[in-house]
Amino acid sequence: MMLDELERSGSEMSAMAAGAGLLYNGTDGTKSCFNIYDDFIECADITGCGTGPEAKAWDFQCCTEFQLATPSNNVTDMFPPLEWDLDIASKYCQATYKVSPDPVDASLNYWSADFSAASNIIFSNGLLDPWHAGGVLEDVNPTVKAIIIADGAHH
Repeated sequence: MMLDELERSGSEMSAMAAGAGLLYNGTDGTKSCFNIYDDFIECADITGCGTGPEAKAWDFQCCTEFQLATPSNNVTDMFPPLEWDLDIASKYCQATYKVSPDPVDASLNYWSADFSAASNIIFSNGLLDPWHAGGVLEDVNPTVKAIIIADGAHH
C-alpha cells in the first residue's frame, strides 16, 4: 500500500500516511485524521496500552513487574506531554487493581546493573525513547557495549 501510494503521489509523506492508515483504519478507511489523543487509553504505561485482553495484561504487568514511571514532554521524546511518576502510577494501580508498584522488587527480580560477568552484549538506546534512562548507557567492558542512537525511539 505504501509503495502504491508513493508511486501514485511521489510523496514519501503521503506514503507514510497510507501506512499509518492501515493501523488506524483497518480495512474500512473511514478516518480522515489520526488523533493519538482520541485513541489513547489511560493505563500504567504512559504510551498507552491499546485494547483487548493483551492490553489489560500489559497494564497489570506495568503495575506489578515493570515500573514505567517516566514522564514524556514531546521535546526530548516522541510521546505527547504527560506527567507521570511513581506516585501517580501507584495511585492508578491501586485504583485499578488494588496493587502498588514496587521498584526495588522489580529491579531485584528482573534486571540488574551488574554486568561484570557478562560478555558479547550490545545495548542500544534511542534518546527519543522516554525509557532510555533505565537502559545501559555506557560500555560495561570491551565486549558489553552501549550504543546511543540520538534520534532513535522505542518502536
